[in-house]
Amino acid sequence: MVADRRLRIGYGASFEAAMWSAIWPGVGHLVVHARRNAGWVLAALINLVATVVTLKLAWPVRNRAGLVKILADRQTFAGLGLGLVAMALTRLYCVIDAAWQARPIVSSGKRVAAGFTTAVFVVAGVVPFALGADYVRRTDQTIERVFGSGDATTAGALFEGLGRVNVLLLGGDAGPGRYSLRTDSMIVVSIDPNTGDTAMISVPRNTPVLPFPPDTPMGQLFPHGFEDIANAVYPYVDARRELGGGGDDAAAQVMKQGIAQYLGIPINYYVLVDMAGFVRIVDALGGIDLYVGKRVPGPSNPLGGPVLAPLYFDVGQQHMNGTIALSYARSRSADSDYSRIARQRCVLGAIASAATPMSLALGLPDLLSAFGDAMRTDIPRDRLSEFATLIERFDSKGGMSTTRTLHLAPPDFDPTAWRKQQVYDLVANVIAPGSVPFVHPDGNAPSPDATTPPPVPAVLGVECLASA
Repeated sequence: MVADRRLRIGYGASFEAAMWSAIWPGVGHLVVHARRNAGWVLAALINLVATVVTLKLAWPVRNRAGLVKILADRQTFAGLGLGLVAMALTRLYCVIDAAWQARPIVSSGKRVAAGFTTAVFVVAGVVPFALGADYVRRTDQTIERVFGSGDATTAGALFEGLGRVNVLLLGGDAGPGRYSLRTDSMIVVSIDPNTGDTAMISVPRNTPVLPFPPDTPMGQLFPHGFEDIANAVYPYVDARRELGGGGDDAAAQVMKQGIAQYLGIPINYYVLVDMAGFVRIVDALGGIDLYVGKRVPGPSNPLGGPVLAPLYFDVGQQHMNGTIALSYARSRSADSDYSRIARQRCVLGAIASAATPMSLALGLPDLLSAFGDAMRTDIPRDRLSEFATLIERFDSKGGMSTTRTLHLAPPDFDPTAWRKQQVYDLVANVIAPGSVPFVHPDGNAPSPDATTPPPVPAVLGVECLASA
């Protein structure tokens, strides 16, 4: 007996046609025995190819490194977006076409019901892919806005044999009543790309007479060092961008030059995050967990809005949202500006720990929005996957618990008088303990006691590592 292959019509048939087409284009037409035509057959084939390609492109996204690898490759990321667009359009066409062919003919009420059902399956089967494609588009635009174009320049000469990646983290303090962004947080993160070995060097914001290479415009303008404290360099250059090459990030590039000259190490890249962006980034991660080692007074709300931060941060393990974390990092009334730098390092470590694959996946839209509005860097987009690998190696090495830190502040160090040889030896010791002889980037011979590097100043703020 030959099966009846006539077109099925009616509300039930229209319902099935729309439902199966939303699940997989072409199936709905087969279910209702629709006549083959070039339209839906081609749509089914396009959907099949798009699905296979999209799954292949998205397959590496099983961890943080895989996610960043896709974000770093613009062509691959664009291919992912095009695949989602194709999957959305083929479903849209097939849902409408199959449901229309199987629509009720007699009852107007059933026709209305079939139309409503079709609209529901359009929303359920098409909108998620359309939103995904739009998300890819917006993410791509954000990444292009935040990350460099690949022409970043390294400030300072590279120490032969060390081969480390040095990134300058700048925390911008542009807030109510302040005329311009000031870099109140200046921390250099130095990572060995092969092992994940990490050192962090903090430069106080009130460091005077920051030096610059003699062959740079700032070095020629201030041969004896900048005439104000270090955090005033950024607004000064931002108003005179020709001093830093004339680009939008001229001030950040000059900061790289100054910190490289001050520490005696190359600065490969910078990352600048302003105050509002810091809050949004922490919130997008779902907050951070931090151990507070001593009672610290909380400053007023840093954004000038409702006071959300507590009057005091009590000792113990705490979960902080963005505003509270920023208040903790900025508080200095309990001790000093130098201890505040130590707290900033603790907060940075907590952010790194909070950036798990799950938190990144769940908070990525908000994170990208926060980054796009408040973060700038000259790290090239195509090197993001390498930095993801660096972070993985940093975590496997022990994270903040094994990170060596250098705090160029009292009582072990006097920042008011830059003693180049002393600073260079201290930096050499924290970056590569025991590395001898040590040749400085200015070509000077090693210091007389280079075989016995001076002790690294005491690390402040280690109480944040006492988390249970």
